[in-house]
Amino acid sequence: MHRLTRRIMSLVLVGALLTQIAYAQSATSTSFEIQYAEFGTVGGVSTSSSFQSVMSGDQIPHGASTSTSFGLNAGPLYFESFAPKSQNWRWYGDEGNETPSSALAGENVAPSSVSSADSVKLRISVAETQGIGAEDVKFRLQFSTTSDFSTNTYFVVEQGSCSAGSVWCYDDGGGADNGIITTGVLTDSDSCVGSVGTGCGTHNESGTSASSFTQASSTVVEYEFTIQESGAVANTAYFFRLVDVNASSTVPTNTGESYPSLTTEGATLMFTVSGIASTTATEGVVTDVDTTATTIPFGHVFFDNEVEAAQRLTVTTNAASGYRVFLMQRQGLLAPAAEINPFSGTNPSPLDWDSGCPPATPSCYGYHSGEDVLAGGSTRFAVNDSFARLEEAPYEVAYSSGPSSSRTTDVVYKIEARNNEDSGDFSSSVLYIVVPIF
Repeated sequence: MHRLTRRIMSLVLVGALLTQIAYAQSATSTSFEIQYAEFGTVGGVSTSSSFQSVMSGDQIPHGASTSTSFGLNAGPLYFESFAPKSQNWRWYGDEGNETPSSALAGENVAPSSVSSADSVKLRISVAETQGIGAEDVKFRLQFSTTSDFSTNTYFVVEQGSCSAGSVWCYDDGGGADNGIITTGVLTDSDSCVGSVGTGCGTHNESGTSASSFTQASSTVVEYEFTIQESGAVANTAYFFRLVDVNASSTVPTNTGESYPSLTTEGATLMFTVSGIASTTATEGVVTDVDTTATTIPFGHVFFDNEVEAAQRLTVTTNAASGYRVFLMQRQGLLAPAAEINPFSGTNPSPLDWDSGCPPATPSCYGYHSGEDVLAGGSTRFAVNDSFARLEEAPYEVAYSSGPSSSRTTDVVYKIEARNNEDSGDFSSSVLYIVVPIF
């Protein structure tokens, strides 16, 4: 009877241990981590010839619960980190305004015919979806010509590194980089008025600058990005997405949302030829006669005199790979029974005037291009005193590697006649050919 009583008391003791609760905020080892865990203890130390159990126990049920007014995250769930997702977006054309108001299209609608000459602002909302805020939040933009970013995906280029072939670059807009926006404009972001509210995000004019901004947990924050096209392909759709700089991970869209997108304008080209007045200093000469868009009247050329004239070529195009301008003549500089001799230098190998028009030559006629760098990086006309003959085949006189706005190149024409040249009324015609490269 005595032994039986002791066994019953032992069972009662075990039953008492079942009522104890052990709380653990976190537990770690080299192979696991548990956070926010709770356990009910059911026993102490047990041994046998084949096993040993130390402090075994059951786990209290866990999970997540939500309603319209609260959220509960309970049990040993490990919430990894700040979890942003992009939501609504809208493009604006008044990039100089701190709070843009000139929308290029509706909310979540891609604008079309975005010009290469204009900067644009993107406002985009970011929802924190795991109930965990983050400090020093910084996003940068990626772009692609595919909506799923499976190919041709690049970062928007920093302002200081922007070139004609960068495609998209950050730009300076209203508001300071990493400064807090004053007013929200999207319909789904949290309140933001006078830079106050959980929906107030930051202006972004760089993807690499340091930010001290904190996005609170479970908030929808509005961010702004100012960018400019620089070599984008005409009439092409571009898609943009955010990258969390601190996590080095892309930001997915929330359920039912889309990535921001836009379409560039169609191909454009404007080419003009204009005259240059006499006494104009250009390319190391001072012009002697007035020219127009269609005439280069040298007038009376006296023996042993050099006469210089010039025309100006102006190109505006959104061609992604720029343009080339070629020059040719339809015939030599002819009179009924005479011809002004072509200059001996050529476009591929220009010469200085004295070398290309030696004293024994009765006359010379040639041109100089004001383009210091031509296709392929050639600098053959970089020196002012470098001339070539006109030929009945096109040769390059102007070049740009990317889009341009009112870019100019002066072409200088020069003639010299000596006293052994026949007199006469000489004339010719020249042709400019512009080739945009889309």
